[in-house]
Amino acid sequence: MLIRQQRKLSQTELAEKSGVNLKSLSHYELGTSVPPADALKQLADALQVSADSLLTDDVATVKDLELLRKFEVIQELTGETRSVVNTFLDMVIRDHKAKQAYASCVTLFIV
Repeated sequence: MLIRQQRKLSQTELAEKSGVNLKSLSHYELGTSVPPADALKQLADALQVSADSLLTDDVATVKDLELLRKFEVIQELTGETRSVVNTFLDMVIRDHKAKQAYASCVTLFIV
């Protein structure tokens, strides 16, 4: 699924938002044309993604825009602050996985 579609934008809406010609946008999406760097940047800015995410298929998508904005800020952190955030995220993820594993074990014994 295209990032444009994930954001629930029509081609016309994205063309207007980015300033990229609608016909050109259609060609870019079909793969019959490659956008020049300036159009790529305009599209990325309009979609609030990096330009490289428009060029590759292996993009991790974050559907929660609030969470995406937080991750963008976290990427800018350095040093001890970034380390603390990473450690905290690791703990939360580990706790979540442990709860899931426990819940599936309890279900096995109840059934």
